[in-house]
Amino acid sequence: MSFFEIKKISCIRSNKLLFKNLNFKLNNKELLVIKGANGSGKTTLLKILSGLLKPISGSIIVNKKDMNLLKDEYFKYFEYIGHENAIKSALTVRENLNFYLKIKKDLTKKNFEKAIKIFNLKNLLDIRIENLSSGEKRKVSLSRLILSKSKIWFLDEPTNGLDKINTLNFFKILKQHLQFNGLAIIASHDEIKIKNKNINLSVN
Repeated sequence: MSFFEIKKISCIRSNKLLFKNLNFKLNNKELLVIKGANGSGKTTLLKILSGLLKPISGSIIVNKKDMNLLKDEYFKYFEYIGHENAIKSALTVRENLNFYLKIKKDLTKKNFEKAIKIFNLKNLLDIRIENLSSGEKRKVSLSRLILSKSKIWFLDEPTNGLDKINTLNFFKILKQHLQFNGLAIIASHDEIKIKNKNINLSVN
């Protein structure tokens, strides 16, 4: 039995059919990569999986339960990072990370230190987000993956804005997440060398 499954998911946006009767299954340690041209529905699919949008039909099953029956419990299973960073511009890096830790409650200072080290955030901690470069903002956003204990990662173009070193750092933490029974679903144009399943959405 798969841990995560979507069954016959269909979606229409702005009177346009993006995909119909989409199916896939994922189990522990598996990665799914969503490919497709701009406008094919990659971001929309990730938003459906994370509960931000509703499909016109189909169901999402996690740990043998329908997402709609799990309700708030479903959100504990995953971490979603979209192509926008969803961090507070007026706060510093430190304040953003501490805010996230307070929301999650069960995380420790150890997670905080690990996130700072992996993405080299030490010298940025007391700088406001609005004063960071696009790549630095992306590092702060991705550091939530290290702070998080979520089993499933939904990521939309996670390496956008990153330099080569930090792109490698991201794939390193992704690989570790999978090794420790995590799952990930990623929309990406990158060549991903980690073993993965993939779906290719076409522009209709």
